[in-house]
Amino acid sequence: MYKKITSLCFALLAACSLYAQEPLLVLEAEDARLTPPVKVKYVDGYSGNAYVGDNDSGSEIVFENVYVEKAGTYEFRTYYTSMFIRSIAVQSGFYTPVILTMTETTEDWNRPPVGMMLSYIYLDEGYNTLRITPYNGGGPNIDKFELWETGVNMPKPEKESAAFGYDLTDEASVTVDGADYSASAMNDNNEYTSCEMPASSNYIYVTCPEPYLITGYLFSDGTAIAAGVDAWSLEYSVDGQNYNRLSPNSSTRYSAATLYTIDRQPHSDAARAARYYRIVTQGGRVGEIQLFGIPYYENTDGKNFPTDITAGVDAYASALGSPLGAFTVADERYFNLFDRNMQRKYYSDEGPLFQVEIELDKPYRLESYTLTSCQDYPDRDPKSWVVEGFDRDWEVVSEVEGFEFPSRYATMKFAVNGTKLYRGYRLRTLENNGADAFQLLKWQLFGSDQPAALSSARVDEVRVTAGDRAIVVSTADEAACRVLTLSGQTLYEGRLRGDDCRIAVPAGIYLVGVTVQHEQTVHKVVVK
Repeated sequence: MYKKITSLCFALLAACSLYAQEPLLVLEAEDARLTPPVKVKYVDGYSGNAYVGDNDSGSEIVFENVYVEKAGTYEFRTYYTSMFIRSIAVQSGFYTPVILTMTETTEDWNRPPVGMMLSYIYLDEGYNTLRITPYNGGGPNIDKFELWETGVNMPKPEKESAAFGYDLTDEASVTVDGADYSASAMNDNNEYTSCEMPASSNYIYVTCPEPYLITGYLFSDGTAIAAGVDAWSLEYSVDGQNYNRLSPNSSTRYSAATLYTIDRQPHSDAARAARYYRIVTQGGRVGEIQLFGIPYYENTDGKNFPTDITAGVDAYASALGSPLGAFTVADERYFNLFDRNMQRKYYSDEGPLFQVEIELDKPYRLESYTLTSCQDYPDRDPKSWVVEGFDRDWEVVSEVEGFEFPSRYATMKFAVNGTKLYRGYRLRTLENNGADAFQLLKWQLFGSDQPAALSSARVDEVRVTAGDRAIVVSTADEAACRVLTLSGQTLYEGRLRGDDCRIAVPAGIYLVGVTVQHEQTVHKVVVK
C-alpha cells in the first residue's frame, strides 16, 4: 500500500492583502469529540477554563461540521501546554495529514501560560471534518485551535489512500441478502467510493475460493474519520453456517478507513483457516472491505500454499540466489521461497537486499505473482523490487515501489500484463523497510504456457456464462478451453464445440480462457 505522511508546515509569510484581525473560528478543544485516553480537564486560566490532557497514543480530537465559505488555504493555530517538545497531526477531511511540531516548551504541563504553533491546512468549501492526533508518541495538552484567513496559497493536497490494490475479496464471492456485490463499490479497492447496504441486512458474506487464515482487514464506511467501523466485526466459519468472531490485536486509522491486524501463530491457529467470512456492519453505507491473510491448504506433506508454475521444478537444481541465506540454527536459504511450506522462509543478515532466479521446466507467460510476509520484523520486508523474465537477457515484467504489507503473514498478489513466454524469472529487491537484514516467506508465480491473447475479430462468437455450479461455454467452432482459479490452479483443460457446453466446478470465481483458431479470449466468471 502506498502511504506517506507529508509535512506541510510553512514559515509564517507576509499576507498579500489585509485580513481581519480576528479568527474566523475558535475551536475549543473540550468541545470536540474525544477518543480516549485524551480527556477534558478543568483549570482556570485556559480559554473556556478547560483543556484536554493525557493526549497519548490512540487519542483523537475531532471537530465535525467546520464550515468555511470558500475552498483554499487557512492558517491553523494550536494553543498548548507541554514541558517537552511534542508533535501533532492535523487532518482535514480525506487529505494527507499536516504535521506540526512545537518550537518551544511551556512552563508547566497543566496550567497557563500557553504556547502557540502555527501551520496551514486546506479546507473544502462548506462543511469539513478536522481530526487532530498525537504524532510519533504523545502530544501536548491542548487548550484551543483557531482558524484564520491567510495570504498563503498551498496546492490542493492529495487524498490519503489506505486501501490496497489487492486483497482476498478480489477473488471471492461477496453477497448481501443473497445478491451479488462482488463488483460493487464495497469491493473496488477504493475507500472513497461507497454503496448503501440493503435496509434488511447488516451482514456482508465473503466466500473465498480457498481457505485462508486472516491476519488483517480494512473497513471503511465511506466517510471522513470512518469512526463508524469500530462497531463492525469480522467473523469466520469453517462450514459456512456457524460463525465465530475474530478480534484484532491492533488498529491504524486513516482518512476514510481503519486497518486492523491479528497476531497469528499459523500452526496453532490452523483450525481457524476458512473459506467463509462475514462482516457484521451496523447497516448504512459501506466504503470498502478488504481481507488479508495467508493460504492454508491441509496437506500432509507440508505444502500449505497453492500450486503454481514452479510446482514441478526442483528448486535445489533450478534456482539461484544471492545471498544464500542463513543455514546455521535453521535452514533459511532461498530454496524455501518455492517449497509451499508455511514453516520455512528465506532470511539473511548479510544485508538488506537479495535476488533470486528460477528456471522453469518450460516457458511460461507470467500473469501474476505473490509475495508473502513473514511472522515478525516488518522492517525486513521488501519495499521496492523488480521481477524480470529471461530471454537472451533479463527483461523487466513488473516493478513495484514503496510497498508496505498490511500485516504479518500476508500473501499479496501483483498482476502482470505478460505478453511473452520466459523460461526463467528473477526477483530482485531494491530496498526494504530499513533493517540490515531481510526476510520473505514465499514467492509464487502464476501464468500460462500459452501465448498472450490476440485481438480477436471473433470475440462475439464466444459466450461464457455461469450456471448452477457450472461454467457454460458456447462457441460455433471447435475451441480449446482452460479454466483456472484466481490463484492459478487449473481445474479444466480440453476442447469444446457447440452451444451450452457445461464444465462442472465448485462455487467460486474463475478465469476462463477460450482459444478459437489461435485467437484467445479470457472471461471472469462467478459461479454460485
